[in-house]
This record gives sequence, C-alpha cells and structure tokens, in this order.
Amino acid sequence: MAYGMIVFMASRVSGTNVFRSLSKQLTFSDEDIVGAEAFEDEDAKYIDSARIEHLENLMLPIDGKRVLDVGCGVGHWSDFFLNKNCALVSVDARPENINIFRSHHPSTESHVLNVETTSLSPLGFFDIVFCYGLFYHLENPVMALRNMAAVCKEMLLLETLVMDYNLPLSRVVNESLSANQALRGIGHRPTPSYVVFLLNKEGFEKIYTPKMPPCHPDFTFEWRNNMDTTRDGNNLRCIFVASKNKLENENLTNIL
Repeated sequence: MAYGMIVFMASRVSGTNVFRSLSKQLTFSDEDIVGAEAFEDEDAKYIDSARIEHLENLMLPIDGKRVLDVGCGVGHWSDFFLNKNCALVSVDARPENINIFRSHHPSTESHVLNVETTSLSPLGFFDIVFCYGLFYHLENPVMALRNMAAVCKEMLLLETLVMDYNLPLSRVVNESLSANQALRGIGHRPTPSYVVFLLNKEGFEKIYTPKMPPCHPDFTFEWRNNMDTTRDGNNLRCIFVASKNKLENENLTNIL
C-alpha cells in the first residue's frame, strides 16, 4: 500500500444499512456546536494540565526561543512559553478564538491565520513550532505541516489523536463546527507511521517520542494494531518531537 494513502473507514454492514450508518456519522445537531467555552470544560482543563506538566518534564531546550503556537485557541499554552522568556507568536483560524486570546494576552503577537491555506513565511522563522491539539482537526494536514516546516529552524512539537495501526494511513472523520474542532467539519485520525512519514518528508531528519507519556488516559493505551481511534471511552493520542538535528535527551526515544 502506497505511503500517504488516505482511507475512509465505513461501517462493515451491507445494503442500505451502509448509508444509514454513514448518515449517522455525518450528522451533528446545533446542540453539538459549542463556542469558545469548549476550551474551559473540565475535560479540556484535565488534558491541558497533563500535557503542560509533561512538556515541562521533557526538559527540552525551549527557554528563550522564538516560538510559533499553531492553533493556539484562546491561549492556554501562552503562559508556559512566556514564563520561559520565549518570543511567542500565536495563530488560529477562528477570529473568535483570537479575540479572546488578545483579551488575555494583549501584548503577545497573534494572528487570524489558517495554516492549511496560508503561508507562515511573512511571520519569519521560528526556533520551535508548537502544534498540540490541532493536527487531527485539519482538513489538509499535509499542507499544514508543510507550511509549519517551512518556518521551523530547530524543532516541531506535535501532539495528535491517532489511529492504532502500523501502516501510514489516515482516517477521515466528521467533526462538529465547535470552536475547538475542525474548521469545516472535516478531520483526520492519522497513524503514527503516517505522521512520521510526513515529518521526515518535510525535512525533519530526527523524530522522537517521549519515553513516558503524559499522565492522562488518552496517552496510556496498549498498541493492538486494530485501527481503533478510541478505546474504553478515551481517545488515542501521541506526541512527536521532530528535530532538524540530533537531540541528546534521556527523556526521548529516537524512532527515526
């Protein structure tokens, strides 16, 4: 099977039941669409806390770097980087998210920008590109990653939902139009090998994963190679540290 192939996984039922099942997958009511308050619910706070603590413990060379936060939402990660004296630039495709971001961080540079369709080059180059919680919400993750890689000098930090399978595939999924979901309702669940393949194609010669995952059930699962994207009521997530150069860090495992 060719690298980069994207497959749509429909339910294994026959006849008209296929389309009935598909119809359910493609339907969201207005009640499913949530505004910026989606960033403030208990589940969002729980995973944000786990990810922030985990990134701190990775002991990566972040202090004083120029950082681009792609898909910044309302700015929950800003203090993490600002407290490390980073020169932070934040972008998000939704104007309502950036408006809230600016109300909390008026002195931090921010832009309404769709990373899938717009070059990041006018913003300059960055030592670190940070992309947690966005990649799987993208309609065109390849172009987004290409745009991020084009302005990244050192490291790209990527966290994403994944599909549990060993081949480089990505499952197309329907998402609501909530403020923390896909911009146009089309998302993906890539396999880890798909993510690694794309990162390497975009110029990252060294790719690592943390030896220890964040302390959150989305990250602590057993690999079964069965195409699951959720299990036991939890999403499946992975973190990738993609670098232009070799990193000497005992908290990371080199996978490429």
